[in-house]
Amino acid sequence: WRGRSNCAAARRGSSSSSLSGSRQNRSTSRVSSSTTTTATPPPLLPGVNNELFLQYGLMALGALVALKIIFTALNVLSIIVLPLVYLYACSNVPSNESFDAKKELKRVMRGAHLPEEQQPKGFFEQGLNRLAASVTAELATSLGYEIGITDYAGMAKMASVKVPVAGGGNY
Repeated sequence: WRGRSNCAAARRGSSSSSLSGSRQNRSTSRVSSSTTTTATPPPLLPGVNNELFLQYGLMALGALVALKIIFTALNVLSIIVLPLVYLYACSNVPSNESFDAKKELKRVMRGAHLPEEQQPKGFFEQGLNRLAASVTAELATSLGYEIGITDYAGMAKMASVKVPVAGGGNY
């Protein structure tokens, strides 16, 4: 920049005396040095403000740092909590002898597991449903049934009751 301003000052000062030309060189060189420190770089894209890119970039970087902190905290939390949940589940799993197949079969046939809108509505309908479930469960299990209990890592169990007379199984 100094070379250009010196040349421009020399061209302007050629008509005046050499003393005034040197004064112009000094004044223009001071101005040009102050403009080089405050000059802004050209934008990344023509017609777009660089400050907007910088602001969005910093916001994206901040969001990534926040997500990293959240996921690290969740990872540490899961390392601490999962063994505690496993120990709790293992200590509270019921024994195989506590499973009553007839009671659970009546409960399933009565529709206790169904959503609220599919369950029997009135007192009379509920009574008939209970009676039908009790009679069917007693008749089906009087000729025998098979119980299969599957253990899942000591923390959960799934029981299946197979009734050969009825030709189906209930889980």
